[in-house]
Amino acid sequence: MTQSEKEYIQDKLLSGYENLMDISVEFISELGTTSLSLKELLKLDKGSVIDLEKPAGESVELYINNKIFGKGEVMVYEKNLAIRINEILDSKTVIQYFKREN
Repeated sequence: MTQSEKEYIQDKLLSGYENLMDISVEFISELGTTSLSLKELLKLDKGSVIDLEKPAGESVELYINNKIFGKGEVMVYEKNLAIRINEILDSKTVIQYFKREN
């Protein structure tokens, strides 16, 4: 982000909303979804596999406060699962999300 973009965000978008910068947000990365019948659900046991109907290697969706924020790929970082961001909304759009919520 350039200095002029940072200044624009600070001067125009955050005017009156400076307190937003310190709020916590819920970050969710959705690996995939599927539907199960109650019968299938009750048959699940340790070691069961649930097909998420999403090809391996496909991008996962990233959400902030239940709003799409970007896409990324699952990876291992320092022995933990992590997300490498491949697509992300611009800062102006993100700030607008939070302005509408408050």
